[in-house]
Amino acid sequence: MKLARYWPDQLTDAERAALDPGTPDDPNLRPDVLVVGGGIVGLATAVACERAGLGSVVLIERGQLGSGATGGAGGLLSADTLAGTYPAPYVALGKASIGIWSELQQSWPGGVGITLFDSIKVEPFTPELAANMPASAEPLSPEQVAELLPGLSWSAPGVRIPSQARMNPLRTVSRFATGLRSACSGVAALGATVRGDRVVSLSTTAGEISPGAVVFATGGPPKLGGLPIDVPAGNLKGHILTTEPVSVRLAGGFAPIATPIDEGRLLAGGTVDVGDDTPDVYPEIIAGIVADLERAFPALAGIAVSHAWVCFRPTHPDSLPVIDRVPGLTNAWVTSGHFRHGILLAPATGRALARWIERGEQPAEVVGMEIDRFAGVEA
Repeated sequence: MKLARYWPDQLTDAERAALDPGTPDDPNLRPDVLVVGGGIVGLATAVACERAGLGSVVLIERGQLGSGATGGAGGLLSADTLAGTYPAPYVALGKASIGIWSELQQSWPGGVGITLFDSIKVEPFTPELAANMPASAEPLSPEQVAELLPGLSWSAPGVRIPSQARMNPLRTVSRFATGLRSACSGVAALGATVRGDRVVSLSTTAGEISPGAVVFATGGPPKLGGLPIDVPAGNLKGHILTTEPVSVRLAGGFAPIATPIDEGRLLAGGTVDVGDDTPDVYPEIIAGIVADLERAFPALAGIAVSHAWVCFRPTHPDSLPVIDRVPGLTNAWVTSGHFRHGILLAPATGRALARWIERGEQPAEVVGMEIDRFAGVEA
C-alpha cells in the first residue's frame, strides 16, 4: 500500500508539467482580473472570466496547481442526491454545475477528463434521499440490483440515477491550466493594499500586482495583511483509498461504499475525522473502509489497497461555502469553504463570480452564501 494520493500516478509527463508552469519572465502585473488560488475553484473561476471576455486574466498559486484539497479529493460529480440535506439554492447550484461540466467536456480543448457513470442506490435509503428522490431516478428490482452490483451481500430494490460523473481532479486542473493564457505556480500573495473601497495592489513574490478585480479562491478564507476578511473557518480531515484491480465489476457508483475507477480499481472512503488535525494516515481507519467493502461484497475478502491518503477539506460552520464580495470593497471577491463539493461546484461558482464582476450585481444563484451570515460568530 502506497501512502500517497492515487491521482498523480495516473498523469502523463505533460499533465504533470502543466501543474507547475512557473512564472513568465515578463508577468502581467496589471491584469483586468487576478485570481489568487490554484485549486479547481480558482482554475474554474479563471476559465469563466476568460470565457466571459473580462479582459486579461492572471491566476497565481503559491505551490503547484491542485496541490491542496483539490488533489486529494475523490473527484466525484453528483448533485442529484444533495436535496434534503442542503438548501434548495445550493442543490440548484450543484445541478447547474453538472451542466457546465458537461459543456466544458465538449468545448474545452481536449475535454476536461470527465467520465460519466450511473449512481446506484439500494434500500435502505437514507431518509433524505427517500424524501427527495430525484426525478431522474429509475426504479430497480432486487434482480436488477443484483445484475448491476454482482455479489452484493443483501437483496433489495434500489434506484439508478443516471448522468453522474467522476474525474481525476489533477488531470482536470492540468487541462484548465494548459488552456488558460496565464496560470502561474510558485507565486505567493503576501499582502494587500486597500484605498477607499478598492484593492489597489497585492504584494506577491512575483512583484506588485495591480488588478482591476481580484478573486480570492484559496480554499479557506485568505489571511493577508490589509485584507478585511474575518470568517469562521476550519478544515475537516478525511481518509480515502483506492484498491488494486478487482474482479468484481460494478455497473455504477455505489456511494458511500465504492466507485469503480480506471484499471478495474475501486475508490472508497471520504470519512469525516472530526477533531483530527494530523496529516497521518491511520491504518485502523483504512481497515474500517476495507471492512465496509468486504461486508458489502464478500468476494472482495482480502482486497489489496494500492493507495491511501488523507484530504483536508476547507469548511465553514454551516458546511456551506462563501461566495461573496469582500466586505467594504467593490473590486474584490472571495470564495471559500466548499467542503466536500468543491470539485462539483467549481464551474458554477466561477460562472457566478464572473457574472458578478461583469455586471456589478450579485447573481441570484449565490444568494444565501454571503459572509454576513456569520456576523457575531467567532472566527
